[in-house]
Amino acid sequence: MKVKIVTPYGIVYDRESDFISFRTLEGSMGILPRRAPIVAQLSVCDVKIKSGDDEYRLKVAGGFLLCDGKDVIIITEEAGREEDISPDRFIEARERVERVRRFFQSS
Repeated sequence: MKVKIVTPYGIVYDRESDFISFRTLEGSMGILPRRAPIVAQLSVCDVKIKSGDDEYRLKVAGGFLLCDGKDVIIITEEAGREEDISPDRFIEARERVERVRRFFQSS
């Protein structure tokens, strides 16, 4: 399956992959090829992607994940390797995710 991670600044990751794991607002999950379609809201989390013997770890600042059974697309405000990102942006993103979570829990 093809995994693509997109931010307003460009495409951060775009490769064929065997497995992806991440955390949603409801908990952790993973996706293998040919999974049933899903749309999920992501928490601020590490996304682990396996491709053959290689494993990639990227941090994402929340966002949304779409899996159509063939491809996985993550849309987020900020994503990258830990050493390449600004911690302040992730703190702000986590606060936004928490506000959204509280809003939907109070409804």
